[in-house]
Amino acid sequence: MLLGASAPPRLAYPPAPAQPATDTYFGTQIVDPYRSLENPNDPATRAWASAESDLARRFIQGQPAYVEIRARVADLARGAPSRSGLQIAAGRWVYLRRTPPAPQAVLVERDGESGVERVLFDPAASAAGAPPAIGSVYLAPDGSRVAFTTQQGGSEEETLHVVEAASGTMLADTLPHVGGGTTPVALAWDADGKGFTHTMLPPNADGSYARDGIVLVHHVLGTDPAGDAYVFGRGLSPKAEYTLLAARDGSAFAAAVADGDGVAASVYVRRGSGAFVQVATPAAGIGSSSSADAAFVGNVLVAVAKGTSGRGVVVGIGPGQTVETAPTLVPAGELVIENVVAIPGGFATLDVNGGDSAMRVFAADGTPRATVPIPAVSTIDVLAADPARGEVIVGYEGYTAPPRWYRYDASQNALAPTSIAQPARGDFSQVRVQRVLVPSLDGKAKIPLEIVSGPNARGARTPTILGAYGAYGSITRPRYSATSLAWLERGGAIASAMIRGGGEYGEDWHQAARLATKTVSADDVAACAKWLGANGYGDAQHLGIAGGSAGGFLMGLALTRNPELYRAVVSSVGIYDLLRVELTPNGAFNTPEFGTVTDPTQFAWMRQQSPYHNARKGVVYPAVLMTTGENDPRVDPYNSRKMVALLQADSSSPHPILLLQKGGEGHGIGNSFQQVVDAAAERFAFFWSQLSG
Repeated sequence: MLLGASAPPRLAYPPAPAQPATDTYFGTQIVDPYRSLENPNDPATRAWASAESDLARRFIQGQPAYVEIRARVADLARGAPSRSGLQIAAGRWVYLRRTPPAPQAVLVERDGESGVERVLFDPAASAAGAPPAIGSVYLAPDGSRVAFTTQQGGSEEETLHVVEAASGTMLADTLPHVGGGTTPVALAWDADGKGFTHTMLPPNADGSYARDGIVLVHHVLGTDPAGDAYVFGRGLSPKAEYTLLAARDGSAFAAAVADGDGVAASVYVRRGSGAFVQVATPAAGIGSSSSADAAFVGNVLVAVAKGTSGRGVVVGIGPGQTVETAPTLVPAGELVIENVVAIPGGFATLDVNGGDSAMRVFAADGTPRATVPIPAVSTIDVLAADPARGEVIVGYEGYTAPPRWYRYDASQNALAPTSIAQPARGDFSQVRVQRVLVPSLDGKAKIPLEIVSGPNARGARTPTILGAYGAYGSITRPRYSATSLAWLERGGAIASAMIRGGGEYGEDWHQAARLATKTVSADDVAACAKWLGANGYGDAQHLGIAGGSAGGFLMGLALTRNPELYRAVVSSVGIYDLLRVELTPNGAFNTPEFGTVTDPTQFAWMRQQSPYHNARKGVVYPAVLMTTGENDPRVDPYNSRKMVALLQADSSSPHPILLLQKGGEGHGIGNSFQQVVDAAAERFAFFWSQLSG
């Protein structure tokens, strides 16, 4: 009775508009109790989502620690400028610089390290209202011009612009509908810097633009984009996603084309003005929807292939060759070969060992030259080179080490710090970083788990946040976050699990938790949760889990499979209704990772995985905060609305289950400084309210 009296009262949730619908899949009837919440224009849906978001804000902002946590997050976030995305050509450096509390990053250039930074494009100066976010950046091979995209409010409807690098003069060339969201933008400059090949979404009959079926066209600077000449892509899959590469001298051009997310690409090469020739099928295991995993070294396409070895080999595809006839330049080894970058005299490989970065240097013919000294538990986030002028810049970061750029001296195989670094805003000297390997529940793997803890951790009562992703072969990496100190200095810990489904140990690691085996990723999270509780970190009453996007799906999977292991869950922009997601614009792109309900075999296991269809009445669910953005083009916000409504109805615990649906935001890409601060403060305050007791 005393325990019952001390339990917090259950929140009074706004009544969800329940209008059930029934679908039939291969003779199986599935009832969807909250189908009406899929319609964002329904007044009842809008009113309910608004009331839910108001409740969530009142709850979070009403917590005793909220004001202090938010002030500390904001202070830590206002550090010195950070720089990212360095590209080098003809001695010119181009990159993005973010200077908090400015809402968005600006595009800058400088003549090498010793040059003065000059702003080429400032989003805040380009718009009277909320500034756009810069998306992709492409420096011409002669360093003369920069193409870049912008998007507004998280919509990822990207528009392409061009600026003269020397003068900062914006050219009249403005190209809308070049991609974004459902399919990424891709661009490759001509060697003379006077034009480029780029992606373009096809127009619909009503004047709108499609969200799939993207193709390649060529634009000449100073001409009407409406007349851009078709180059390639018609007749390929409607969910084709491109990465483009060009030899610096213009002698060769490559297109890596993935058929959706999380799968390898078909690779096509055009030599000179000839036709595109397919040099690799997806069976070769080259590239993905977000990267070609290749570079031109001269006119040879040097590519990472994982078709025969899950950790990758490097092949060199020269004129007249395909991946089958190309020589192997770097054989398979213990390290995962993630990518290659052309450098003076050859190429470098970006390698991964369970999520942590490494780097090797090779001659153009694959002769090994050096292993570059990168600190343990680090992430290489910059590798930029100018093969013509001999410059190589390497940037890396770690949990307690802010990003810094280094100049690579090949003769000494040494890294010398440049003047470009992001100073630590707070004191990380007392923060401990631990890396362990956790046995999986099925006994088939050891899961890398990296734990960052502050000086006031208190064993099993330590408020601990466990993050994971585990999808598409993406790699979870050590990252510096100044705002994490707001959690660590209060006595908390933050852990990152490199679970199966990611690419931390190569393609085999990805395949181990994909499609029918997707539940393995949630089991790996459970294994890490149990290890933390048994080894001096938060137990089941002091452990929270966090993830976003496909990691949001993972959160839904974890809380419906093992609700007893977690005290709180924060899940952002996640997929929860796995049976209807492919009906959304981006849904078809996700079927290679999650499956399709048009196939009876796949439907059977998708039904068993779908978080929305596996919540159970009367279960004691943990506290849940789900966030989504109204403009999200990747995961429809209805996933969060429906899942929250269902959990509120089903959970027998008094723990809060909250929805924050945010206007002016999308999938989180391009969020402003203020939006980033708000999200971090909300996440930490919610977790503290649930885990610190």
